[in-house]
Amino acid sequence: MSSTPEPVPSPQKLFRLWDAGSISREDFHRLMAVHARELIAEMEQAKKNPLMAWMHQLFNRREAARWSGGHGEALVREILFALADEESFPPSRWLWNATHPHVPLHVFFRVREMPRFRFLKLRATSQAVTVEIEHGGSDTAPPVREEFYLRRYRNMRLMVERRDMLG
Repeated sequence: MSSTPEPVPSPQKLFRLWDAGSISREDFHRLMAVHARELIAEMEQAKKNPLMAWMHQLFNRREAARWSGGHGEALVREILFALADEESFPPSRWLWNATHPHVPLHVFFRVREMPRFRFLKLRATSQAVTVEIEHGGSDTAPPVREEFYLRRYRNMRLMVERRDMLG
């Protein structure tokens, strides 16, 4: 996750635009390349400092295990995927493939590195979820805290009903 993301739609939105015929194949490839370059930059950074990357991975694995152990991996992935639909939510660009079981759950969390992304609180019932999230931040700006209210609709899919900024 680059700390200064280029203003391109999330991969999830790009797929929808392409499927709807709203963008050309060339535009789709050009915009997806932005996301690919961000991933490559992260991999290069991890290769430069493998010890730090390993430590971050341990923290992220622990975070994923904490929430999936308490609420189930399927629910955590479903929450992440619902958040990916929020266009005005900056981390949505990295959550688009959260429902893919072959992608390890810990890759979606960033506990210590910036920009941050982690759950602070999670309350779930069969039809609703409330999750408090800390995200973003940089060397000069603190992370943002938000609370999301998600509801399970008739199609059994969780969707963000509302969100509130926290202090």
